[in-house]
Amino acid sequence: MKNSNVAWQRLALLAGAVGLVSTAACHTMQPIQPSQLISTPVARIWVTGADRTTVVLHGPRLNGDTLGGFVDGQYREMLLSDARTIQHRAPAPGRTAAMGVIVGVATLSTLIYFANRSYVGDGVTCYTPRDGTPVPCCAGKSTISCG
Repeated sequence: MKNSNVAWQRLALLAGAVGLVSTAACHTMQPIQPSQLISTPVARIWVTGADRTTVVLHGPRLNGDTLGGFVDGQYREMLLSDARTIQHRAPAPGRTAAMGVIVGVATLSTLIYFANRSYVGDGVTCYTPRDGTPVPCCAGKSTISCG
């Protein structure tokens, strides 16, 4: 029973890691010009200042040479001249397609591996009599008892 729990924990951890990598693979960070903030609505941007600290501005607004937005729930403004880089998160369709192909190949390979394990045997049970003893099926005939 303990080995079963460990296996499920490992499977859950693997699924979480695949999900995290998949999410990261579907997006990329791209630079955005301040003038694009007027024409292209962006939910949040990452601004790196002259001191190399990065803040995330939610709901960014450009007002002349001042960039404003919410940081940790508080409205904050900064001069554009104080920003070294301004980036936003954009979809990456090529990476998404590549991740889909990789996950598909891995899934198919796993299924083929498990379907072709010769050391496991058929494993099919035709029926279980009242005494609880499983009866194996005849090879190639999964509904006919061998006994």
